[in-house]
Amino acid sequence: MKKLFPIFCMLVVALSCNESKLSKGPVGSLSLIRAEINITQRLHSRIENQVVVILYDEEGKTIKNDAIKIYVNGAEVKYTVRKELYYTSSTYYLKDSANPENNQFNFEIVLPDGKKSFLARIDALDLVDGQNISYTEKGNRYKDYEITWKGLTGVNYLAIARSMKVKKQEEPNITTYEGQLPDTFSVQPAGRYVVSRSAFDNPTHQLSILSFTFIAQKNGKVSPELVKGSSISIIGTIERNVSFE
Repeated sequence: MKKLFPIFCMLVVALSCNESKLSKGPVGSLSLIRAEINITQRLHSRIENQVVVILYDEEGKTIKNDAIKIYVNGAEVKYTVRKELYYTSSTYYLKDSANPENNQFNFEIVLPDGKKSFLARIDALDLVDGQNISYTEKGNRYKDYEITWKGLTGVNYLAIARSMKVKKQEEPNITTYEGQLPDTFSVQPAGRYVVSRSAFDNPTHQLSILSFTFIAQKNGKVSPELVKGSSISIIGTIERNVSFE
């Protein structure tokens, strides 16, 4: 145990270096805090959206201080500590059922001294109808594939990902699948995209699933008192999968 003790101490010291001094010290001003706020909103409904808030200091170290409270539209965003492997933990504020009021998400922060301040604000994403996406669920690898859409207000990106069946001559009876990183394009609320059949097949890989993810994303306003680099963003997605099996 004597040999392990120094290693354990070094690990604890290294991990503590990633924690801000503001975790235990006084936090009397927003000018000490950098906030990152991310909202994941459903695009077919405005209920039960997820909010995640992470607080950092000027050096980019995480502030782990449960005396700091955060609220969205008057409802508390819970201080959360998640245990990880090797004595590490993630600390953030989480709410899985945040609903907008008057089409907005308004955030406030309460510092340990009880002072409440404006933290950030962002408009909710527009709701869209998934029926406005025209596609076929079954693809033909010998033909170009086309997908069209209209009326997807607020959608500004399209991510296309492929799941490929790996063909190995030395193991013909074993089938494995390999995902590829998506290609992402800027799009308009109405448009058309064609995937060429040349992308479906090659000597070692054969297309299995083609995934289209329509993404609506925008940024909002944060308190000017916060450390530079603070941000608030909201994102919503609609996914459609096409099988080529």
